[in-house]
Amino acid sequence: MTSKLSLNLLAIGYHPEIMQVLHRLMNSHSGWKGSIATSLEEATSLISNNTYDGILLAVGVTPEDENFIKTQVDITAPDTKIIRHYGGGSGLLENEIRTAFENITTK
Repeated sequence: MTSKLSLNLLAIGYHPEIMQVLHRLMNSHSGWKGSIATSLEEATSLISNNTYDGILLAVGVTPEDENFIKTQVDITAPDTKIIRHYGGGSGLLENEIRTAFENITTK
């Protein structure tokens, strides 16, 4: 895999200020296009109408919400990676995303 990943990402979280920072961090990487959703309803709409390589589950996303999102993704885009984001700044975010996509194998 090359060092530059071209990814379309969606981050879902319920704290608007934190999500704005996450949005900025995702879009600061060359080749990454990041979008955010700050409610489960907004996330559901975006997932239904767009294709994402990865979906980050961030602050406030409950286990119940996570299960709902995973079910929706399994139906609409089963190759989309679901990544739990635990915070901690741009270095951790980059590592979480790169780790999720480094060992991609063709089916």
